[in-house]
Amino acid sequence: MELSPEFNSPYIPVQKIEDPLLEDLGTSLSILRTDLIHPVVSGNKWFKLKYNLIKAHEQGKRSLLSFGGPWSNHLHALAEAGRLFNFKTIGLVRGELATPLNSCLDDARKAGMLLEGISRSIYREKDNPDYLRSLQQRFPDAYLIPEGGANREGVQGCAELNLYFDENQFDLVCMACGTGTMLTGLATTSAIPLLGFQILKGDNYLNRRISNNLQKFGLSSHCEWSINDTFHFGGYAKTTEELIAFISRFERVNKIPLEPVYSGKMLYGLYELTKKRDFFPQNSRIMIIHGGGLQGKRGFL
Repeated sequence: MELSPEFNSPYIPVQKIEDPLLEDLGTSLSILRTDLIHPVVSGNKWFKLKYNLIKAHEQGKRSLLSFGGPWSNHLHALAEAGRLFNFKTIGLVRGELATPLNSCLDDARKAGMLLEGISRSIYREKDNPDYLRSLQQRFPDAYLIPEGGANREGVQGCAELNLYFDENQFDLVCMACGTGTMLTGLATTSAIPLLGFQILKGDNYLNRRISNNLQKFGLSSHCEWSINDTFHFGGYAKTTEELIAFISRFERVNKIPLEPVYSGKMLYGLYELTKKRDFFPQNSRIMIIHGGGLQGKRGFL
């Protein structure tokens, strides 16, 4: 499968964060703007989908099938990627489809995605081998991608993110983590320690998941990595007025879009840890990966 040059090796700028709140704290923050890769297939979604698209092509599949919620960044990006690379796309959406569709799902539909709402009980079976076999029988031409692109191919794509920052210029790389796919991939290639900010509620689940995936895929970590699980604000897609105020101010000062599901929580947590002064070593140089995925912002609006 031939990928166009701008998708195979997209240009991703690095932006220094200049913020009065961080002055004199002895920590330097820069952000890798993967949200600027493409208007729709943006952020880590491109890296998670890249090798899935290649594998689907190699297997002779003509359709891509995956799962997501009603404001799924993954389904939104998958629909456009399918359109760009001539795949039919099928999105199994958690819950009943509302009429009219929300703007995220309407975009996916316009890009050609066949949408089907499934009950929450069935949705919980999305990783069940028996259920997946039944889907494969129903859609024999479809290549199945887990929710969020969280498979070996997704990890393989995310491993390439280390190519976009100089390992001699930074002491730590930070990112928001839902499934942990991005951190898992980077752990296999980065020489710099990684810090993930868990956006779902649940003690230590992400540590276990990343460790299990490294073992499952026969991969090994090349760096130290850790998960901070204290800035989830109550769970997935939950928020507070304090978080919304932080995001509003950050966007105004830095001219970088955030959303309250992933990037907003990660940046909030990073600011709080930086203000502790003794959490990071003096004069730490931190690279932040903006994971893109701004559909959550549309949902809150």
